[in-house]
Amino acid sequence: MLTFAELADRAPTLTAPITERFVAARLGLLGTIRADGSPRVSPIEVGLFEGGLFVGMMPHSHKRRDVARDPRVCLLTPVADHTDVGGEGKLFGVLEQVTDAARAERILRHHAADGDFDPETIVGSPMFELLITAAAWQRVDGEVWTTTSWNPTDGLRERRLADPMAEMTDV
Repeated sequence: MLTFAELADRAPTLTAPITERFVAARLGLLGTIRADGSPRVSPIEVGLFEGGLFVGMMPHSHKRRDVARDPRVCLLTPVADHTDVGGEGKLFGVLEQVTDAARAERILRHHAADGDFDPETIVGSPMFELLITAAAWQRVDGEVWTTTSWNPTDGLRERRLADPMAEMTDV
């Protein structure tokens, strides 16, 4: 599992557009696993700080309970609407709670300054770092779907799909 900075060192062409989307929106869509095994998708604020990608949650939220039970998640960058084909990022991994109180507060205060909210209103809320097991950036270039992906087995990989009825091919 990699921190976001470690992934950026290995795959900068993959992480650069994902970073741009998260910095611009400060939001993502978080996929968690419910107690019954079905998926849950929730909007979530995302922050980049000191080489890590962090999310915070309300202590008693459903997604917090999901993560406490099973930390595996998927985090997607936001898209504006169905015409937004500029790219969609997907990060797969686990959320690890930041247990160092001083570090959690530094992350919270940094995120509050970027997000223009009062950190005192949520002091003590759990903060999590995403540790990444796989990632992808998918976009449309003209009529061609292009996917840049990384995982520990294949490393960095780029594939294209020119015909929607065909298989993707490695570039």
